[in-house]
Formats: sequence, C-alpha cells, structure tokens
Amino acid sequence: MQIYYWNDDNGNPQAAYGEAGIPLDYVRRGANTVAGYQMMAQQDLSDKQIAAQQKVADQQAAFNDKQFQYQQDLQTQQENQSDEQAARQSQYDAGRSEALNKAQGDISTAFARFSPDYFSQYTKDYLAKAQDPIDYQAREAQKQLAFQLARQGISSSQAGINQQGVLDETRGRAIADATTAAENATDTLKSNVAAARQNLVNQVGAAQSIGSPIAGSTIDDVNSSLQTQRNAISGVTSTAGDVAASLQAVPQVNTLSNIFANVLGSGGALLGGIQSGNINRAFSNAFAGTNPSGSSTRTS
Repeated sequence: MQIYYWNDDNGNPQAAYGEAGIPLDYVRRGANTVAGYQMMAQQDLSDKQIAAQQKVADQQAAFNDKQFQYQQDLQTQQENQSDEQAARQSQYDAGRSEALNKAQGDISTAFARFSPDYFSQYTKDYLAKAQDPIDYQAREAQKQLAFQLARQGISSSQAGINQQGVLDETRGRAIADATTAAENATDTLKSNVAAARQNLVNQVGAAQSIGSPIAGSTIDDVNSSLQTQRNAISGVTSTAGDVAASLQAVPQVNTLSNIFANVLGSGGALLGGIQSGNINRAFSNAFAGTNPSGSSTRTS
C-alpha cells in the first residue's frame, strides 16, 4: 500500500491509501485497489464507447432530420414550381386559343359576304348575262324568219310555223346550256372561296406554330411568346379582306356565237324549196290537159 496525495477542488490537501500503480484520478474517485481501478477503467471505457455511439447516433439522427427536411423542402419547391408551370401553361394555352379563335373569327367575318344568297344571286347574274345575247339573237332570228316568210309569201304556212318552233327549241336549248354554265361557274366560285378561306386558316396555324406549345419558364416568356404569335397571325388575317374582295368578281360570260345561223340557213333553204314546189304545182295546174305531142284533151 502507498499513500496518495492531492489537493481537492478547493485547494485543500488530501491523502488516501491505495495499492501501487493506481492512477491518482482513480484514487481520488475512491479506487484503492488495482482491481477496483480496472473495474472503474472498464466502466469509463464502456461509458465513453456508449457516449461515442450516442454521439454518432445523434449526429445520424440530425443528419437524417436534415435530409428529411431537405427532401420535404425540395418536394414543396418542386410542387410549387409544377403549380406555377401549370398556371403559366394554362395562361399560355388560353392566350393561344384566344388568338386562334380571333383569327378564325376575322376570317369568317371577311368571308361572311359569301352567303347562300350571294351564290344564288351570282347564278342569277351569270344566267342573266348569258341570256341577254340569246334573247337578242332570238329576236333578230325572229325578224329574219319573218322576212323570209313574207318574202316568199308563206307567212301563215305550216312550214313557217315549224321553223318558228325550231327557233324556240334552239333558244330553249341555249338557255338550258347557259343555266348549266351558270351553275358550274357558281360551283367553281364556291370552290375557290372555300380554298382561299382554308388557305388563310392554314396560314394562321403555321403562324401560331412558330411558338413552342410549352409555356416558358417565366410569365414574361409567356407574354413575349404570345405577342410574337399574335403579330404573326395578324399578318395573315390583315389580308383576309383583300383575299375575299378579290373573289367577289362580276360573272364573266363567254362571247356567244350566232346560235341561230344554222337554223336560219337550213330554214331558208327549206322555205325556198317549199316555195319552188308551190310554183311548180301552180304551173302544172295552169297547163293541165295539154298534150306535149300536139293533141289536147282540154275542152272549150
């Protein structure tokens, strides 16, 4: 045994007996045997290990909490960004749709003049322009036929009536052909109007496609893209009125040849033949009974 000396926390001298080889700190804590010291040392080591493990566990828990909070914050941020992007996309889509609807409305307004009544009137105007020269030629042919009949003295003959019927039939066929031509011209105009309108609609679609269908990352990007598309679309719709006006043409009818020329020509020959036949019959009746060889059966 040996005596161990030290001062306590207040500076007072202290002393204790203990086996040799025990560290003073353990003597001060009450260990006076090597075995007691070893037990205390093992306990200290165990406490330190436990403390170290607890520290690691606390640090891991703190790290886990920090990571969890980071994930939570990141998720919240991503959700917020997603909501903001969805809001921008909704605004962007609405703006694109509004611009497209306005453009289609402008085109419809420009082409509103081409109503069913318009096309019906176009057919009537075409037919009227086509029928005017037919009626004019019919009147002139009527005059020529009347002159031919009067000149040959058969104004009231059946042949004259027949020729008048041929003139009327020719006029009817010409009007029927003009009616068909008027309907065909109207169909062509309808087709041209539909094609021109669709071409403008296609141009509007192409103008809108210069912008991405995905909204930008900021509201300024959205507004800038929408304005660019509006400018491009307005460049198309501003021409809609001129395009529609260019299709609003006066019906153009082909120059009509003399449709009664053949009728009058063949009719004149027929009437001439009829007149000649009448003269021959009159001559034969005047000299009926005369014998060419000199004898006669005529009685006085």
